[in-house]
Amino acid sequence: MRLTLAVFGKARAGFVESEVERYAKRFKGSAHQLQIVELRESRREDKLRALGEEAEDFEKRFPKKDFVRVVLAEEGKLMSSVSLAQFLGAQNRPVALLIGSAYGIDANLKRTADLLLSLSPLTLTHDHARVIAVEQLYRAATILAGHPYHHE
Repeated sequence: MRLTLAVFGKARAGFVESEVERYAKRFKGSAHQLQIVELRESRREDKLRALGEEAEDFEKRFPKKDFVRVVLAEEGKLMSSVSLAQFLGAQNRPVALLIGSAYGIDANLKRTADLLLSLSPLTLTHDHARVIAVEQLYRAATILAGHPYHHE
């Protein structure tokens, strides 16, 4: 399974980079691959144009024909870790999971996503969402591998 965690912008808190790297390192040597891609956050003041510009960038880097696209959104589906692992394991294309910018995510990009996923009904900072997302991707990989990291 090939996974990409795509995020708009850079982490703002110092702990984020070390936590993300900690989980990313755990993928090395496993059957599953994880890549972290930081996309350029738009600097436009017009929110709709900024979201459109960001969506274009994501579309170019992760075309729908080549990737299963999972978009993190507050209105997305809540899933257990096991359900997420089953979803990811059933895919026959690489999976790109997107965390939007401070403006959010373009409505059309949400409509065309293969899965709108919510990490929590709570509002999370982008930094916290990044750490939670990478941990859940690692957890999903260990569930699929039958590794004891995830206890039920």
